[in-house]
Amino acid sequence: MQQYPYPPTALSVSGFLAASNGSLTGSVQGPTILGSNGTHNCGGVGPVTGTITGQNVTFSINPGGTVFNFTGVISSDNTSMSGDYQALSGACYVPEATTGTWTAVLVPPMNGSFTGSLSNSAYMSLLTGVSPPAPIAVSGTFAQSTNAGASNASLTGTITAVGYPCFTTATVTGTVSGESVILSVFGYDGSQIGVLGTASGPATAAPGSSGLTLDTVGTTGPLTLGKTSATTTVGPCPPLNGGSGNTIGDSTDVAFTFQ
Repeated sequence: MQQYPYPPTALSVSGFLAASNGSLTGSVQGPTILGSNGTHNCGGVGPVTGTITGQNVTFSINPGGTVFNFTGVISSDNTSMSGDYQALSGACYVPEATTGTWTAVLVPPMNGSFTGSLSNSAYMSLLTGVSPPAPIAVSGTFAQSTNAGASNASLTGTITAVGYPCFTTATVTGTVSGESVILSVFGYDGSQIGVLGTASGPATAAPGSSGLTLDTVGTTGPLTLGKTSATTTVGPCPPLNGGSGNTIGDSTDVAFTFQ
């Protein structure tokens, strides 16, 4: 088979797998694949079916019109897999078939307590006149739902900030898929005050480049508070005169470390 597209392009997927009695099931968010003319060929959520025999694994994914067949080996510590894949021509690859290699890494669940910081706060820079301002200490907890074989899992949690005018304690709810996390942030009165992470598909870039970047010890990403529409601007921060109107929102960089 000829490899297509050419040159080879690295794509990423994320999701959850469940093994039982030698069978493998689950669901993944597959790559968004564009044709040479720029049209959208396939992509999105697709089911996974396969088998596990010892450390050998075989499974298939259909993200929208083309079946991808994977064979590989699970590492001795059961934290990664790798192997080869192939797919006949179809909705994803027209007119050529494709072959390649694949790797997969087990991502730890986001459960437990964390500490961290909000840095490069635009609001605190305006408030203090210091750029960059001192980091804001935060702590809290996350709880991730159990693996049900879906393409993502739900997350809930709380974040407490020290000396931060925009919130003292906020609650978060959202989803995690692979290394991509997107959370809505809610204030003390239950209204949404911001977003943690950025909503972009896991297959548009390298793993971990969308949402919050999650690894074995923590997570990093952007926090955005407040929003502006054509008719109004809302935000949780006490108004500051930024020279072009009142600033009531904020944008910061987030870094959490799990305990």
